[in-house]
Amino acid sequence: MLRSVKYGLYGMVLAGVVGGTAAWSHSDKAIELIVDGHARTIHTAAADVSDALESVGYRPDRHDIVAPALSSPVHDGSTIVFKRGRLLHLAIDGIPRDVWTTASTVSQALDALGYGSADASSVSRSARLPLTSIGIEVRTPKAVTFVHNGTRQRIETTAATVGDLLGQLGITPGADTQLSVPAATGITEGAVITVQQVTHQLVTESAGIPFGRTTTRTAKLDKGVTKVVTPGRAGTRQVTYEITYVDGKVSQRTQVRARVVRQPRAQVTQVGTHVNPVPSYDGSPASAQAIARYMLAGRGWSAQMGCLVELWNHESSWRVDAYNPSGAYGIPQALPGDKMASAGADWRTSAATQIRWGLDYIASRYGDPCGAWSTWQAHGGWY
Repeated sequence: MLRSVKYGLYGMVLAGVVGGTAAWSHSDKAIELIVDGHARTIHTAAADVSDALESVGYRPDRHDIVAPALSSPVHDGSTIVFKRGRLLHLAIDGIPRDVWTTASTVSQALDALGYGSADASSVSRSARLPLTSIGIEVRTPKAVTFVHNGTRQRIETTAATVGDLLGQLGITPGADTQLSVPAATGITEGAVITVQQVTHQLVTESAGIPFGRTTTRTAKLDKGVTKVVTPGRAGTRQVTYEITYVDGKVSQRTQVRARVVRQPRAQVTQVGTHVNPVPSYDGSPASAQAIARYMLAGRGWSAQMGCLVELWNHESSWRVDAYNPSGAYGIPQALPGDKMASAGADWRTSAATQIRWGLDYIASRYGDPCGAWSTWQAHGGWY
């Protein structure tokens, strides 16, 4: 705030001062003496103002104001105005400055310096100034932005510190209060001061613990067969978090402890490694089916044997030399038969080669033997 500070107090014009120029006289004179605004009548034989003041114990110095001048003669009925200087040790918004004034009250002195009632003073404005020095702190209004409970407002304040401002607003900071700046921070123009309410809450939650998986190989099961011998079970743990809320909104989530309520149990699966010797083919349908059963086990299709038996019973009765006038040949009735050469050069006479080709064909077209048998039934006799 710009001010026109009036420090030329010594040149104040005093109204109502009467200066006498009467001729000097040794006779007693009645003189009105006004000291710091208090008037009284003195009797003196002094020739001039200086002698008149000295006669009643006053010795003006350079910080005082006297009217008329000290060298002016006095006569009966003269008026002398005497204003004594006071030293003010001022601190204007924290900036020190020494000023002399002849004002008799704090209010008069501050008004003369340009600091009105809107400015805060550490000394009551109605207090009289002592002839000795006095320290006065003056704080001019500052416009600040105050944010509380998420609401912003513009405030003009003469508070010296953030803590003083909170006191003026009736806010007492506590353990749950968070200030954007320390309470001892001085107030400055345009400052933004934020007061937030901080609360904490403990929350306990349950969380799952995944179970592990272990696979073991065993000769007790045929190759391609798997068996779960110990089912897996997830574990459980309890986790406690400290939730920090700022003005009612979550600002931080911190884990403070955790404990396992139930341990997880690993799942154990056995995988078969046992391989039966490839059955021999003696030309009979039974031996061809034994070879097929062996191959199905290797593919994990043991349960599909019934569908495969039905399918190839209808197609070829499981004969390696089964022939159809359409050109279809062999146990799977490949059309044409020489397609089976991709499984082996002995495709015309080998049940194993024909079955291997047939299973590959079924896997590529229908997924598994039961899928092929369903198609055969739906199509009325072909797949």
